[in-house]
Amino acid sequence: MKNILLLAIAAIAFFSCEKTIELDLGQAEEMIVIEGLVTDQPGKQYVRISKTMPFNSSGQAPAVSGATVTVADDEGNSYEFVEQQAGFYIPKTDFVGKNGATYSMTAQVDGATYTASGQMHTIPPFDSLTIRVDEEEQADPADEGRFYEVLVYINEPQETENYYLIKFYRNDTLLTDGGGWVNVSSDEFLGEDIDALPIPYYYALSDLARVEIYNISREGYKYYLDFLNNISNDGGMFSGQPANVRTNIEGGAIGYFQVSGLSAAELEVRE
Repeated sequence: MKNILLLAIAAIAFFSCEKTIELDLGQAEEMIVIEGLVTDQPGKQYVRISKTMPFNSSGQAPAVSGATVTVADDEGNSYEFVEQQAGFYIPKTDFVGKNGATYSMTAQVDGATYTASGQMHTIPPFDSLTIRVDEEEQADPADEGRFYEVLVYINEPQETENYYLIKFYRNDTLLTDGGGWVNVSSDEFLGEDIDALPIPYYYALSDLARVEIYNISREGYKYYLDFLNNISNDGGMFSGQPANVRTNIEGGAIGYFQVSGLSAAELEVRE
Protein backbone atom coordinates (compact mmCIF):
# COMPACT_ATOMS: atom_id res chain seq x y z
CA MET A 1 0.00 0.00 0.00
CA LYS A 2 2.84 2.35 0.87
CA ASN A 3 4.53 1.64 -2.50
CA ILE A 4 1.29 2.32 -4.38
CA LEU A 5 0.90 5.64 -2.55
CA LEU A 6 4.48 6.65 -3.39
CA LEU A 7 3.94 5.79 -7.05
CA ALA A 8 0.76 7.85 -7.12
CA ILE A 9 2.52 10.86 -5.59
CA ALA A 10 5.39 10.50 -8.08
CA ALA A 11 2.94 10.35 -11.00
CA ILE A 12 1.13 13.50 -9.78
CA ALA A 13 4.46 15.30 -9.41
CA PHE A 14 5.56 14.21 -12.89
CA PHE A 15 2.45 15.40 -14.70
CA SER A 16 2.25 18.60 -12.66
CA CYS A 17 5.73 19.49 -14.00
CA GLU A 18 4.61 19.49 -17.64
CA LYS A 19 4.92 22.90 -19.21
CA THR A 20 4.27 24.21 -22.68
CA ILE A 21 7.38 25.85 -24.09
CA GLU A 22 7.01 28.45 -26.80
CA LEU A 23 10.00 28.41 -29.12
CA ASP A 24 11.31 31.77 -30.17
CA LEU A 25 11.76 31.26 -33.89
CA GLY A 26 13.36 34.59 -34.63
CA GLN A 27 13.10 35.35 -38.32
CA ALA A 28 16.33 35.69 -40.26
CA GLU A 29 16.96 38.83 -42.25
CA GLU A 30 15.49 38.72 -45.75
CA MET A 31 18.14 37.92 -48.36
CA ILE A 32 18.47 37.97 -52.13
CA VAL A 33 18.69 34.55 -53.82
CA ILE A 34 20.39 34.28 -57.21
CA GLU A 35 20.38 31.11 -59.31
CA GLY A 36 22.12 31.26 -62.68
CA LEU A 37 23.15 28.88 -65.43
CA VAL A 38 25.47 29.16 -68.44
CA THR A 39 26.00 26.04 -70.57
CA ASP A 40 27.43 25.14 -73.96
CA GLN A 41 23.93 24.49 -75.33
CA PRO A 42 21.59 27.12 -76.85
CA GLY A 43 18.49 28.26 -75.00
CA LYS A 44 19.68 27.15 -71.57
CA GLN A 45 21.17 30.37 -70.17
CA TYR A 46 19.24 32.17 -67.41
CA VAL A 47 19.46 34.03 -64.11
CA ARG A 48 16.64 33.78 -61.56
CA ILE A 49 16.41 36.30 -58.70
CA SER A 50 14.13 35.97 -55.69
CA LYS A 51 14.02 36.65 -51.96
CA THR A 52 14.11 34.32 -48.98
CA MET A 53 10.87 33.62 -47.10
CA PRO A 54 10.12 33.62 -43.36
CA PHE A 55 10.19 30.35 -41.42
CA ASN A 56 7.03 28.24 -41.91
CA SER A 57 5.99 30.28 -44.96
CA SER A 58 4.53 28.41 -47.92
CA GLY A 59 4.17 29.09 -51.62
CA GLN A 60 6.60 30.48 -54.15
CA ALA A 61 9.52 32.64 -53.08
CA PRO A 62 8.86 36.28 -54.04
CA ALA A 63 10.42 37.11 -57.41
CA VAL A 64 12.64 40.17 -57.80
CA SER A 65 11.84 42.27 -60.84
CA GLY A 66 13.68 45.24 -62.28
CA ALA A 67 17.23 43.95 -61.80
CA THR A 68 20.04 44.71 -64.23
CA VAL A 69 21.79 41.49 -65.19
CA THR A 70 24.80 40.91 -67.45
CA VAL A 71 27.14 37.99 -68.12
CA ALA A 72 30.61 38.56 -69.59
CA ASP A 73 33.34 36.17 -70.69
CA ASP A 74 37.12 36.48 -70.46
CA GLU A 75 37.35 37.26 -74.19
CA GLY A 76 35.65 40.64 -73.81
CA ASN A 77 32.12 39.60 -74.82
CA SER A 78 29.22 40.89 -72.72
CA TYR A 79 25.62 39.68 -72.79
CA GLU A 80 22.67 41.67 -71.50
CA PHE A 81 19.91 39.67 -69.82
CA VAL A 82 16.28 40.81 -70.00
CA GLU A 83 13.36 39.89 -67.75
CA GLN A 84 11.23 37.27 -69.50
CA GLN A 85 8.87 36.89 -66.53
CA ALA A 86 8.91 38.10 -62.93
CA GLY A 87 12.39 37.42 -61.54
CA PHE A 88 13.51 35.27 -64.51
CA TYR A 89 16.13 36.77 -66.81
CA ILE A 90 17.39 35.39 -70.15
CA PRO A 91 19.99 36.73 -72.60
CA LYS A 92 18.70 39.37 -75.01
CA THR A 93 20.81 37.66 -77.66
CA ASP A 94 21.30 33.96 -77.06
CA PHE A 95 24.84 32.61 -76.75
CA VAL A 96 26.57 29.37 -75.80
CA GLY A 97 29.51 28.84 -73.50
CA LYS A 98 32.92 27.72 -74.76
CA ASN A 99 35.10 25.06 -73.18
CA GLY A 100 37.75 26.59 -70.92
CA ALA A 101 36.24 30.09 -70.94
CA THR A 102 35.36 31.90 -67.71
CA TYR A 103 31.96 33.58 -67.37
CA SER A 104 31.19 36.32 -64.85
CA MET A 105 27.72 37.42 -63.80
CA THR A 106 26.80 40.84 -62.42
CA ALA A 107 23.33 41.53 -60.99
CA GLN A 108 22.32 44.95 -59.70
CA VAL A 109 19.32 44.73 -57.39
CA ASP A 110 17.87 47.71 -55.50
CA GLY A 111 21.20 49.53 -55.47
CA ALA A 112 23.26 46.49 -54.43
CA THR A 113 25.67 44.65 -56.72
CA TYR A 114 26.15 40.88 -56.68
CA THR A 115 28.78 38.99 -58.70
CA ALA A 116 29.87 35.42 -59.40
CA SER A 117 32.01 33.57 -61.93
CA GLY A 118 32.81 30.09 -63.13
CA GLN A 119 34.80 28.25 -65.80
CA MET A 120 33.19 26.13 -68.49
CA HIS A 121 34.16 22.46 -68.76
CA THR A 122 32.45 20.38 -71.41
CA ILE A 123 31.41 16.74 -71.31
CA PRO A 124 31.40 14.15 -74.13
CA PRO A 125 28.01 13.44 -75.75
CA PHE A 126 26.06 10.34 -74.80
CA ASP A 127 26.85 7.21 -76.77
CA SER A 128 23.19 6.20 -76.44
CA LEU A 129 20.22 5.42 -74.23
CA THR A 130 18.50 2.03 -74.37
CA ILE A 131 15.62 0.38 -72.50
CA ARG A 132 14.91 -2.97 -70.93
CA VAL A 133 12.12 -4.51 -68.86
CA ASP A 134 12.78 -4.91 -65.14
CA GLU A 135 10.98 -8.22 -64.60
CA GLU A 136 10.89 -7.87 -60.82
CA GLU A 137 9.29 -4.42 -61.09
CA GLN A 138 6.94 -5.70 -63.80
CA ALA A 139 5.64 -8.37 -61.43
CA ASP A 140 4.72 -5.76 -58.79
CA PRO A 141 5.07 -2.23 -60.16
CA ALA A 142 4.97 0.69 -57.73
CA ASP A 143 3.40 2.75 -60.53
CA GLU A 144 1.04 0.86 -62.83
CA GLY A 145 2.57 0.20 -66.24
CA ARG A 146 5.97 1.67 -65.37
CA PHE A 147 8.57 -1.08 -65.32
CA TYR A 148 10.94 -0.10 -68.13
CA GLU A 149 14.49 0.84 -67.18
CA VAL A 150 16.47 3.39 -69.17
CA LEU A 151 20.15 2.49 -69.54
CA VAL A 152 22.90 5.08 -70.03
CA TYR A 153 25.99 4.65 -72.22
CA ILE A 154 28.59 7.43 -72.10
CA ASN A 155 32.36 7.82 -71.94
CA GLU A 156 33.78 9.57 -68.86
CA PRO A 157 37.18 11.27 -69.33
CA GLN A 158 39.50 9.84 -66.68
CA GLU A 159 42.42 12.20 -67.31
CA THR A 160 40.64 15.07 -65.53
CA GLU A 161 38.87 15.38 -62.19
CA ASN A 162 35.17 15.94 -62.86
CA TYR A 163 31.94 16.40 -60.92
CA TYR A 164 28.46 15.96 -62.31
CA LEU A 165 24.92 17.12 -61.71
CA ILE A 166 22.40 14.74 -63.31
CA LYS A 167 18.73 15.45 -64.05
CA PHE A 168 16.10 12.91 -65.11
CA TYR A 169 12.88 13.76 -66.94
CA ARG A 170 9.72 11.91 -67.84
CA ASN A 171 7.62 13.52 -70.58
CA ASP A 172 9.45 16.85 -70.06
CA THR A 173 8.75 16.79 -66.30
CA LEU A 174 11.75 16.88 -63.99
CA LEU A 175 11.60 13.86 -61.68
CA THR A 176 12.04 15.26 -58.18
CA ASP A 177 11.62 12.16 -56.01
CA GLY A 178 9.53 14.01 -53.43
CA GLY A 179 11.56 17.20 -53.65
CA GLY A 180 15.03 15.68 -53.65
CA TRP A 181 15.81 16.20 -57.34
CA VAL A 182 19.53 16.68 -56.76
CA ASN A 183 21.70 13.86 -58.13
CA VAL A 184 25.43 14.59 -58.00
CA SER A 185 28.48 12.41 -58.43
CA SER A 186 32.24 12.62 -58.50
CA ASP A 187 34.05 10.72 -61.26
CA GLU A 188 35.93 9.02 -58.45
CA PHE A 189 32.95 6.63 -58.38
CA LEU A 190 32.62 6.29 -62.17
CA GLY A 191 34.60 4.21 -64.60
CA GLU A 192 35.79 5.40 -68.00
CA ASP A 193 33.07 3.53 -69.87
CA ILE A 194 29.63 3.96 -68.35
CA ASP A 195 27.92 0.97 -69.90
CA ALA A 196 24.23 0.09 -69.39
CA LEU A 197 23.93 2.10 -66.18
CA PRO A 198 20.22 2.15 -65.18
CA ILE A 199 18.75 5.46 -64.06
CA PRO A 200 16.78 5.39 -60.77
CA TYR A 201 13.28 5.75 -62.27
CA TYR A 202 10.89 3.57 -64.23
CA TYR A 203 9.01 4.41 -67.42
CA ALA A 204 5.93 3.17 -69.27
CA LEU A 205 5.37 2.63 -72.97
CA SER A 206 5.19 5.92 -74.89
CA ASP A 207 6.91 7.83 -72.07
CA LEU A 208 9.65 10.20 -73.22
CA ALA A 209 12.79 9.69 -71.13
CA ARG A 210 15.43 12.43 -71.00
CA VAL A 211 18.75 12.51 -69.15
CA GLU A 212 20.89 15.63 -68.69
CA ILE A 213 24.43 15.58 -67.28
CA TYR A 214 26.14 18.84 -66.29
CA ASN A 215 29.90 19.01 -65.75
CA ILE A 216 30.05 21.16 -62.62
CA SER A 217 32.97 22.49 -60.58
CA ARG A 218 34.11 21.04 -57.25
CA GLU A 219 32.61 24.16 -55.64
CA GLY A 220 29.30 23.43 -57.35
CA TYR A 221 29.48 19.80 -56.23
CA LYS A 222 29.78 20.95 -52.61
CA TYR A 223 26.91 23.43 -53.08
CA TYR A 224 24.56 20.72 -54.32
CA LEU A 225 25.64 18.30 -51.59
CA ASP A 226 24.81 20.98 -48.99
CA PHE A 227 21.48 21.55 -50.71
CA LEU A 228 20.71 17.82 -50.76
CA ASN A 229 21.67 17.37 -47.10
CA ASN A 230 19.33 20.16 -46.06
CA ILE A 231 16.28 19.02 -48.02
CA SER A 232 16.73 15.39 -46.90
CA ASN A 233 17.12 16.34 -43.21
CA ASP A 234 14.05 14.99 -41.39
CA GLY A 235 14.94 16.57 -38.05
CA GLY A 236 15.33 13.18 -36.36
CA MET A 237 17.76 12.42 -33.56
CA PHE A 238 20.29 11.02 -36.05
CA SER A 239 20.04 13.92 -38.48
CA GLY A 240 22.77 16.52 -38.65
CA GLN A 241 22.13 20.13 -37.85
CA PRO A 242 20.85 22.21 -40.77
CA ALA A 243 23.65 24.30 -42.22
CA ASN A 244 23.90 27.25 -44.57
CA VAL A 245 24.38 26.14 -48.15
CA ARG A 246 27.71 27.32 -49.54
CA THR A 247 27.50 29.87 -52.34
CA ASN A 248 29.72 31.47 -54.98
CA ILE A 249 27.70 34.70 -55.05
CA GLU A 250 29.66 37.72 -53.82
CA GLY A 251 28.00 40.78 -52.29
CA GLY A 252 25.74 39.23 -49.66
CA ALA A 253 23.28 37.15 -51.71
CA ILE A 254 22.90 33.39 -51.54
CA GLY A 255 22.37 30.84 -54.31
CA TYR A 256 24.69 29.62 -57.05
CA PHE A 257 25.87 30.71 -60.49
CA GLN A 258 26.57 27.49 -62.40
CA VAL A 259 28.84 27.41 -65.45
CA SER A 260 29.01 23.93 -66.95
CA GLY A 261 29.00 21.89 -70.10
CA LEU A 262 25.81 19.92 -70.73
CA SER A 263 25.24 16.59 -72.44
CA ALA A 264 21.67 15.42 -72.99
CA ALA A 265 19.91 12.48 -74.60
CA GLU A 266 16.30 11.29 -74.84
CA LEU A 267 14.25 8.46 -76.26
CA GLU A 268 10.64 7.34 -76.39
CA VAL A 269 9.97 4.04 -74.63
CA ARG A 270 8.80 1.46 -77.18
CA GLU A 271 8.57 -2.31 -77.28
